[in-house]
Amino acid sequence: MLFVQVMQGVMEGIFLFLIASGLTLIFGVSRIVNFAHGSFYMVGAFLTYQIYPWIAEGTALGFFVTILICGLLVAALGLLFEVFLLRRVYHAEELMQLVLTLAAVLIIRDVTKFLWGLDDVTVSLPDALSGAAVIGGTYLPTYQLVMVGVGVVVLAAVWGFLKFTHAGIILRAATDDRGMVALLGTNQAHVFSSVFAIGCFLAGIAGGFAAAFESINYLLDTRVIVLAFIVVVIGGLGNFYGALYASLAVGILKALGLLFAPRLSMVIIFLLMAVVLLIRSLRRTTE
Repeated sequence: MLFVQVMQGVMEGIFLFLIASGLTLIFGVSRIVNFAHGSFYMVGAFLTYQIYPWIAEGTALGFFVTILICGLLVAALGLLFEVFLLRRVYHAEELMQLVLTLAAVLIIRDVTKFLWGLDDVTVSLPDALSGAAVIGGTYLPTYQLVMVGVGVVVLAAVWGFLKFTHAGIILRAATDDRGMVALLGTNQAHVFSSVFAIGCFLAGIAGGFAAAFESINYLLDTRVIVLAFIVVVIGGLGNFYGALYASLAVGILKALGLLFAPRLSMVIIFLLMAVVLLIRSLRRTTE
């Protein structure tokens, strides 16, 4: 039972990482706390619900192709949002940036209600991904294992992009020192747009995978953004690898909390965040 719960936590941690990694990359480069990130995740879920029957419903290949398409569509939507709206407030006060992203949350939510209604909807899991696999005498849902595998692939792809490509090096440099990147002649607008699109793409595919194991509705953005921000705070704002460690920690703690103390599962996560913030504060005072 304990092993199953830990695996549940790992799956949720990988899932949270797909969301939080995009959020932390966007903040690391643009220094904007994007409250609309959960809305892009929700759009990815609803687009998967809408497009999957058109492609090849019931097949695993059609499911993965649908999620990829939906991720690209969400990335395009995020790019339009960044270019035409967010780019105009990069040098404005933080309050203006906050108002703009919150306005995007409300607008996307109303559009979602108009297009898909108020009722919960679900996406049928492909037959090839349903059922369970036996590992060490324990039955684990196949979809969970697939989610873990997808998370590892995404992690490896993003790590390789940031580590070995010229664009990835520019993004890492922009996270550490945007002024120096500008002095080197790099177009900051292109950097901001690229990282925002990548972050929205990750949120979109996370929403697509979520559509197959939970009901989705117009409040999905609120349900996920709280945990995503907790992960980002614990891992460190703008810290990609910190987001990975924090996602796994939050996922496993939540799963174990549901097993041993269901009423305190979320309290434990908030306590972890408080402890991390306290330790960082003490370090700063001693330096």
